[in-house]
Amino acid sequence: MNPHEAEELWQAIGTLVGGRDLETLTPDEFVDLALEANAFLPAAVRRHVTAYRRYAPQGDVILLRGLLPNSAALPETAVAPYAPPPPGPAQRASLLLTAVTVMLGEPFNYASLYKGRIVQNMVPVRRMEFTQTSQSSTGMLDWHCEDSFREDRCDYAGLLCLRGDTSAASKYARVKDVDLPDEQIAILRQPRYHVRPDPAHVLPEDMPKRPLAILTGSEASPEIAYDTHHLEVVDEADVEAATALRDLGMALDKAAVSHVMERGDLLIFDNKRVVHARTPFTARFDGKDRWLMRTMICGSALTFRRWGTRIPE
Repeated sequence: MNPHEAEELWQAIGTLVGGRDLETLTPDEFVDLALEANAFLPAAVRRHVTAYRRYAPQGDVILLRGLLPNSAALPETAVAPYAPPPPGPAQRASLLLTAVTVMLGEPFNYASLYKGRIVQNMVPVRRMEFTQTSQSSTGMLDWHCEDSFREDRCDYAGLLCLRGDTSAASKYARVKDVDLPDEQIAILRQPRYHVRPDPAHVLPEDMPKRPLAILTGSEASPEIAYDTHHLEVVDEADVEAATALRDLGMALDKAAVSHVMERGDLLIFDNKRVVHARTPFTARFDGKDRWLMRTMICGSALTFRRWGTRIPE
């Protein structure tokens, strides 16, 4: 988007919000408001996102740039993933993010994740610097798909950058770019693995591991469920499966694409066909740290109806 378009969109969303505190809305009311805001998006943005949704097997990732105008005076970086944005620019940014991603399906979150917030903050948190969660900073956030431990994981995720950090590169790798021998691909397509629940979720400690095949789908449009730290072979003696898993990790490294998120960047990826990661950065905890907002999208109307709620358990 050019600066003029971004400014017009920002002002239109501000008029739509008016003096309301969006925190008083229910999740459904918030998404309904985002649908209204969607009408203000420039035609080119709507066209590109629609094309991405229809032809994602040829792309899997889309980057929109320049969504936030210079006039957007953002507050200090949020202190936690579930911290509610104050009224004003931060709430308008969360509505803007949702106004774009609602074109892909239904925004949602799980009740167990970051208090079920539709829009979460991807920010560094003290004493979480080396965790394998979005709250980390000093440590590398390694390859993963969102919530591989759930069969109903999101179809898409969108990340809007409110405040960037030049040291923190967002990385992604498309499964179709992975180069492995056919015999290893065949092994990875067998249910010889299981994955532990994501530690960002508040869940019982005795949650069972989900058995899975890492690779699924057609050969032309393969899908992946992956997590560097929480995925392992079911049988510790299964050297063949363990070797294929190790080689897959190295193949993902070779297929990696990096992008340093800048203010106003919106990165959307297909969570069934893409793994992602983030390089380390130094958090200062001074109110100016890196700040992304994230929302997850259920692209299946059938799955959404089965949940019966926007915040499933």
